[in-house]
This record gives sequence, C-alpha cells and structure tokens, in this order.
Amino acid sequence: MLMTLSLLAQLSLAVPQVHLGTFDSNGVDIRYAMAGEGEAVVLIHGWMSDATMWGRDATGSPSPKPPKGFKVIALDCRGHGKSGKPHETSAYGELMASDVVRLLDHLKIDRAHLVGYSMGSFIAGKVVADHPKRVISAIYGGQVPLVAGAPSSGSKETEIFARAVEQNDLPSYFLQVAPSGRPKPTPKQAELYAKLMFDGKDTKALAAAGLTFDRLEVQGEALVRSKVPSLFIYGSKESDHLKGRVADLRKKLLRAEEVAVDGADHVTLLARPEFGTAIVKFLEVHRTKP
Repeated sequence: MLMTLSLLAQLSLAVPQVHLGTFDSNGVDIRYAMAGEGEAVVLIHGWMSDATMWGRDATGSPSPKPPKGFKVIALDCRGHGKSGKPHETSAYGELMASDVVRLLDHLKIDRAHLVGYSMGSFIAGKVVADHPKRVISAIYGGQVPLVAGAPSSGSKETEIFARAVEQNDLPSYFLQVAPSGRPKPTPKQAELYAKLMFDGKDTKALAAAGLTFDRLEVQGEALVRSKVPSLFIYGSKESDHLKGRVADLRKKLLRAEEVAVDGADHVTLLARPEFGTAIVKFLEVHRTKP
C-alpha cells in the first residue's frame, strides 16, 4: 500500500493535456486529474498514496496517461493528496466510495470503468455493489473487494499505523510491519523510511482512513447481481490468502478474469509493463463505445 509509482506511461508517447479540478463532496474537497478523450475510466489509488500513483509531471502534479480512446480521471481519495483531510473516522469508510459516485455526478458521467489498487480495490468493490448501474467494468489490482463473511487476512497493519501515529512514533510502524523472510530495518533505517514516506502528509487523516476499511465491506450477492465484468490482477508473489480470495470470487462472478504477473509482489507489480498492458486490454474488450 505504500507506493507512488508511474503507471501506464508505456502506453502513450504523447504528453496528455491534464485538467486539475476539485469539487465539494458533501463538505469534503476532492481533487482529481483528468486527461484524454473517450469512455471514462476512474483510477483509485492505494492507502497512503494519491493520484500521482498513476503518473506525475515534472512539477510533481498528477499526470495520468490515458490509453487511446479513453478519458482517465484519477482522484485523490479523501485523507490523501490534495483532497480534504478530516481526522474523524466517521468521515471515511463508505464515504470514500460515495466520493467516486459524486465525482461522476460532478463531471456529468453516467457510467465509467473503475480501476482500483489495494485500498482502491476495496473502494471500487463498494461502488460496484452499491451503484452497479454507474459501472461499466471493474479492475481490482493487488486486492479484492471486502466481502462479508470471507476469511480475514489477519493483517493488523492499519491498527499498528494508527497506534504509531497516536504515540508519535512512526518509525515503529516500519519495524512492526516488515515482511517476514526479509531483513528487518534498523531503527535508523526506520527513521529514514518514516521521514521519506510521511513528511508533508497528514498521518492522522491516513490513520482514520485505514481504520475504516471494514465499512467498505460488501455482500457477495451484491457483486454477483451487479453483473459487472471484473479483472483481478496481482503479482505471483502475493499472499496465498489473496490468491484464495481471487479464486473464490471467480467461481461466483460469471464475468471475471484474472492475470497473475510472474515474479511481482504488491509493490513491484505497479512498475511491471504487464500491469498496464492487462488493464488496457481489458478496457478495450469491455468498452461500450466504438
């Protein structure tokens, strides 16, 4: 979830003209970047990231690269980037999915493709379940929708981060969530990681967002009823838990596909050309306009 990498850059040699805008989502300002012409694709980033995950320009502003024939809209989810940053947990959860629907309303877009990564997959799944008529297709990168009753991954990352924020000890977060099987960072390294990752970010807002992921939970039957074509794309080095959840959902969703990128994990998947290629191929198959 901790990454800010340029995606889809290999898909367009021309520098797109990017429109940066904001709108009021029931009292919270939401920033977005929009580029390209054609059928709408909403890009939803991961936790602790922002719209620049999908590409940035020389000034550091978000600059998503649209595939030919598509308009891409990358938003800063509330609590992230240049969007509003409430500190109350009551301002997150399902309201993050509502922001996506209000973004479509603001831009007068009836339906769009959704591309989510990590946290963005939770949000996309909630939109599909609650507002299926607004979704053409859904791509879930590095995660799956949070389905009620599904086995838990057992991750305590959001709680660990919130506690580190509360105790003003951000280096402890990196010390506690270091992946097993890899060298644990030294205290000095953890301090450097914390400075690089969180300087200039509102960590209280990030913690509030992370603590409400459970409110993005959906009923599996709602995903089935939506009949929205879905693509699950993940790295072959992802957890067995994630792979199991993909397999289970593919059995239930009649219009679901998957792509496993060999040798990639949750972080490195974003930089792999296969990631962008799979997304564009799926979008082209499921476009509604010629």
